[in-house]
Amino acid sequence: MRNSNGLRTLALLTPPLFILLPFSIVAFYLDRTSSIILSRQTPHDFDGSQTLTLYGPFEPPYTLGNTKNSYLDIDIRINNTPTFVTIGTCVFGYIVAILGVCGIWELRRVEGRSGHQRGWSWTLLAASFLSSVLSITACVYSSAVQSWEKKWTGYEDVANEHGKHTKENWACMVNRWFPNQDQDWASAACGFGKAGRWILIPLSLSSFLVMLSAWILVRERGGAKWLFGGKGRYGGFDSVYELHSKNPPRAGNYNAGGMQPVNP
Repeated sequence: MRNSNGLRTLALLTPPLFILLPFSIVAFYLDRTSSIILSRQTPHDFDGSQTLTLYGPFEPPYTLGNTKNSYLDIDIRINNTPTFVTIGTCVFGYIVAILGVCGIWELRRVEGRSGHQRGWSWTLLAASFLSSVLSITACVYSSAVQSWEKKWTGYEDVANEHGKHTKENWACMVNRWFPNQDQDWASAACGFGKAGRWILIPLSLSSFLVMLSAWILVRERGGAKWLFGGKGRYGGFDSVYELHSKNPPRAGNYNAGGMQPVNP
């Protein structure tokens, strides 16, 4: 029985500890890596602006064999909103994972004060639900921003670039039109950026699994009835004082069965 209980606890801890937490860390790593790669190619000037040096044809004919104006420095402006949304989602997922581990460990047995365990249950269910919704919303929002931004349609657009783009779009546009950049940094930054955005989908599913683990524990206590204040199938005591009878037996000697008092 002890081994089966241990395996059950491990199974319930798997979503927050071995799925949600790693996905949160990996998503954060992918986003930060993409940003670092791009930042290394766009040093800040004294006025705070960022410059990107591109090598390619910028005068007709627009072919890679044209050596006229073979490089160009352009000032780039970055839309950091999707990055902030992704980072916030990863940090919140990390917090939910830690809460999930602590809460499931606390709820692994039906014991203790019902109010205390009900509080943990509400915390886990609400936090994991918000994390799941936030992750899928962040993915949809970031994808929408990537598609809404006006992208380069040719080399002539690069010379007239004055727009504001996300870090992923900057890297992917450079990778498409200037594939021969030094060390192929644009391809790596573009790939990490896309991976960091799409990994939010399994992050959302991981949060849902944490909510499922919490609900399994809530169901053991009576489900929604217990969660909203009913006793349900909860077998614990609200406090140690419930162990004492409100009508203590009269003082006296008891027979061997311990049920009836014996008059002296």
